Amino acid sequence: MQRRANMQASSLIILLSILTILVQFIGYYFIESVFVIWAISSIITLLCCHILQERTITFNACFNYSILTVFISLIFIVLTYGNDKSFLSYSSTMLGIAVINWLIPTLNGAFRNMFAYGVRLEDYNDFFRNTSVVFILFYSILLIYGNFAVHAFPWAYHDIAGSANFVPFQIITTQIENYYLDGSTSLGVILTYLLPRILIFLPYGFYAGLALHRRPILYKLGALIALPLIIEIVQFFMFNKRCDIDDLIYALIGGFFGTLLFFITNLIFRATTGKDFLKKETGSRYLGNLLHF
Repeated sequence: MQRRANMQASSLIILLSILTILVQFIGYYFIESVFVIWAISSIITLLCCHILQERTITFNACFNYSILTVFISLIFIVLTYGNDKSFLSYSSTMLGIAVINWLIPTLNGAFRNMFAYGVRLEDYNDFFRNTSVVFILFYSILLIYGNFAVHAFPWAYHDIAGSANFVPFQIITTQIENYYLDGSTSLGVILTYLLPRILIFLPYGFYAGLALHRRPILYKLGALIALPLIIEIVQFFMFNKRCDIDDLIYALIGGFFGTLLFFITNLIFRATTGKDFLKKETGSRYLGNLLHF
């Protein structure tokens, strides 16, 4: 009986994954608006997650669905990137679809577990662990590529100096002055320089807050400083011109907001469920001493 149920669940996951990809990329082919494509992708993904949760009574079915749709999306990206003969032309919209295929199931699982609506599902901790492992893998690759690849994200480095910068806020101050004095720097350039340097460390701050939830504040501060500092030290010796004190400051700001996001999440979870985020019903604090899941 259990084997038959597992086969039915697997078949449903495959069927819904294929349906999701068809809807997303048919929309990508025929619709010009990026936001409409992303909206359609989000709706179909959310709907499929709901169906899987109701039919399988498990969060992990959504994880398997998410992994399969992300994998297929990445195949489309690889096949179309730089291929002018492909029937689909590559654009960053495809990356958005891949992100949606991971993000929507993750958020849907978090909200359903937090507010406990519908049929009660018990395996959220496993679901969170699995999605976190996948996310941390891609996040680590992004950090390494963005900070150490020579030609990575040139739009984020076009205003950097020819050598290491140890003067705080030198670049952003110059950009703001140019924006107000003669308009030679646009607001878009300022935001393009500032926001990625902050937002990229939001996830790091979230997981640092999760891992060190029960630790004193100095442990949290040390963790938020450690990774950005290591990156800047390595850049100083490998890519001297990318070493910038501002990057360390912005990373701390992003990490702080990420940690704050975790504590807000934990407060909401405690208010709605009466227990800490990822806490087991058995009374044990968390699933592990380090990552708490």
